[in-house]
Amino acid sequence: MPHSEIPWKNIAVFDMNHGGLSIAKQLKKYGAAAVAFDVYRKMPPEKMKEIAGESNITVTANPVDLTGEFDIVCLPVHLNPENEFYKRAAELGLPTVTHHEMAGRLLRSDPKITGRRFVEITGVRGKTSTAVLLAQMLSYKNRVLLHTSEGMTFWDSGRFERVEPGVSISPAYIPDLADLAFERKYMPDTLIFEVSLGFTGAQDIGILTEAQPDYMIAGGALTSTDAKTKMISRSKEGSIFIVNYDDLETVKNFIREDQERIVFDDYGNAVEENTPTDVYVNITADSDGTPVADIESSRSGIFFRAPLRSGYDVNSYRTAMAAAVAAALELDVPESQIIEVISGFSGVKGRMREYEENGRLIMDNSNSGLTIETAETAVKYMLEKYTDRKSPEYDSALLKNITLVIGEEDKTVCEGLEPHDVEELIAAYKNSIQNLILVGERMKPLAQIGAGSDETAEDDIFGKAVYAGSFKEGLQKAAEISQDGGMIIAAVKCFR
Repeated sequence: MPHSEIPWKNIAVFDMNHGGLSIAKQLKKYGAAAVAFDVYRKMPPEKMKEIAGESNITVTANPVDLTGEFDIVCLPVHLNPENEFYKRAAELGLPTVTHHEMAGRLLRSDPKITGRRFVEITGVRGKTSTAVLLAQMLSYKNRVLLHTSEGMTFWDSGRFERVEPGVSISPAYIPDLADLAFERKYMPDTLIFEVSLGFTGAQDIGILTEAQPDYMIAGGALTSTDAKTKMISRSKEGSIFIVNYDDLETVKNFIREDQERIVFDDYGNAVEENTPTDVYVNITADSDGTPVADIESSRSGIFFRAPLRSGYDVNSYRTAMAAAVAAALELDVPESQIIEVISGFSGVKGRMREYEENGRLIMDNSNSGLTIETAETAVKYMLEKYTDRKSPEYDSALLKNITLVIGEEDKTVCEGLEPHDVEELIAAYKNSIQNLILVGERMKPLAQIGAGSDETAEDDIFGKAVYAGSFKEGLQKAAEISQDGGMIIAAVKCFR
């Protein structure tokens, strides 16, 4: 049966690495003749043949197969215009549509989605934490299907069960994931999806956690902010957008009159500039030193306070808390439930979470959104908390017992940590680090930096580095070479 939002018959779908095949299969369900193109030419011919046999979809890595007979080309927003397939599409004068927009078209008018609330969360940082907090808050009044870089879960009354382990947050996979959940008889009232590089346009509520820092994509032809704002203006009528005050000037002209805007402030910049916002979350300390979140909403005229747990860096979560609270209040979650969730929150795995294991104090900040800046945040946080004599938690036993695990799982991330940035970070803190674990093939050369220098072998942190191929292996090696009672700081870019 044809899809009301898919007016094309012959569609070329680019990029097998980021969900092109999933989109092609979805289009085929609605009668479109979709051909999947391996635009990076990485797939073995026998694998292409296998996929074609299983899906009855033509799979090719030959640019000649892209002809003027196609009505349109569907491609990921980050594809480099210099890619040979992209250039051929331009030469043929073929129009293009992004994976984001095609996924949105597939989701709109989907009878499984219609009548249910659909929430998408995008941004440079804080997507996963915002999604988890919102899902938990909302689950006390709704059944919630949540998909993040950690996988897909189903939430009800504050508890969740695993639906599917980690799947990419590329927009191309959203229709498949929704289908999977309903096929397994999960019946959510609300669906929440973490999405990379912007919205699909099908969402009822779109949350933009942070647009900054901006970065280049598509081989330098586009910025990440361009990609995100483009789909705001193309989103469906009546969409609600929840945005950070710091990004307001960037995005406000893309939000149409038929759409609604809700602004949250997480660092008090709006307060300092005396600019009204809808929700303000301020992290302070109570009279006894306990961290608390003060929450104020000008939309509902309420103010309340939530005490916070220890064991994680609360300031690293202030954006996620503010964004989640803004969405929860818009969705009529009771104040008491918001307080209960925030007060019981102890961080998200791999995001500035601190815990003890096997006699080691561990700071885990290893996730798919890691940047060199957030890697340094983890290092600074732990050093200032435990090795600064002015800190109330100063521990002299940790001064000579610190292990850093840093790098990337190169097979699972698109944009990793640049080796020269990692080198600079290590050099800046080498006097505080006794053991170094380098993760990922691109980090191997860093172990040779100290070779032949005037430093003694004992002081040469690079020369003493241990290599690991994955985050898990790196953490295991850190436990082996560190001493009991020591500290391990893990900052590895990876999917968990």
